[in-house]
Amino acid sequence: MIHRVRAEFLAVAAVLGLLSGVAGAAPGGPARDEIEHLLTFVGASACTFVRNGTEYPSDKAREHLAAKYQVAGSRIATAEAFIESLAMQSSVSGEIYRVKCSGNVAPTGLWLTDELRRYRTTTHPQAVQ
Repeated sequence: MIHRVRAEFLAVAAVLGLLSGVAGAAPGGPARDEIEHLLTFVGASACTFVRNGTEYPSDKAREHLAAKYQVAGSRIATAEAFIESLAMQSSVSGEIYRVKCSGNVAPTGLWLTDELRRYRTTTHPQAVQ
C-alpha cells in the first residue's frame, strides 16, 4: 500500500514537473477569489477525500488541489474550469475523486459545484441566475 501511494505520488510529481514549464499566471479577480474560496472550503471541511482508492484528510486534499491549480496556471480561467479540470478526477488514473461527509459519499465535482453556487448566492446574489 505504501509503495503504491509513493509510486502514485512520484507519477504525479513527474507530470507536475513536466507541466510546470507551460504554466502561466493564475486567473485574477472574481475567478481567483472563487477558486481560493473552494480551496479554503475543502481544507476547512470535516470530510474525507478519496483519491485513487486512498482516503485523505481535508488538509491533504486542499494541498493536492492547490498544487494542481498552481501548475495549471492560466489554463484555468474560471471556478467551473477549476472544478472540471482539476478537482473532479485524477489526471493520472482518470478515477473520479469522491468526498465522504457525515456518512454520505458524493463526487467531489458535484460537492464543489454546490458550494460554488452557495458562495455566489451569498457573495454576489445579483450575478446568480
